[in-house]
Parts: sequence; structure tokens; C-alpha cells
Amino acid sequence: MYTKIMPVSDLRRKTSDVIDMVREGGDAIYITQHGRPVVVLIDYVRYEKLLGQLHTLTEQVKQTAPAPSGSYTVRLAGLHQSIWEGVDTDIYLQQERDAWENSPNA
Repeated sequence: MYTKIMPVSDLRRKTSDVIDMVREGGDAIYITQHGRPVVVLIDYVRYEKLLGQLHTLTEQVKQTAPAPSGSYTVRLAGLHQSIWEGVDTDIYLQQERDAWENSPNA
């Protein structure tokens, strides 16, 4: 299986052909807009299979993963730990919420 990349303009002109390619080839097609990927087209059966696998894996993780403990600071410890050291993130997040609610754009 290889990666197919197609601009959205080609998809507009050749929609039926692209659908046939996805059904018959089984490959994913990356649709780009302005040179950047925006969507991926895959066969419906493959999509449903992937959703089933995701659901199965999610259930397995739920059964084996320990429940999160502590505050947000503990949860963020692995992500930029030095930035969050000494910060009570619960208070910080409440302040951010308050500032957002009081902003002129709210």
C-alpha cells in the first residue's frame, strides 16, 4: 500500500473515479487544499474496521490504565514540567476562565 495525494480540485473533477479508486484499491487518498492535507478518503468497510479496533483498544486501556490522580500539575508533569513547577494550575485555569468570561468578545 502506498500514499496517494490528490488536490481537492482533482477530487471535484473526478469524484466518481476517486471513489472507485478507494473502493477497488483499498488505499487511503489524502486530499490537499493549498498544498496541505485536509481530509483522508478511505473505504467505508475499512473505516468501520478501524473504528472497531479503536473501540477495542480504548476499552483495553480503560481496563488496564491506572486512574489519573492528583491535580493538573501532576498530570502535566511530563509535559514541560519546568514551566508548571510551582504553579497551582487549578487556580491558573480558573483565572483564565474568569478573564475569558470578562473579555469584551465574550
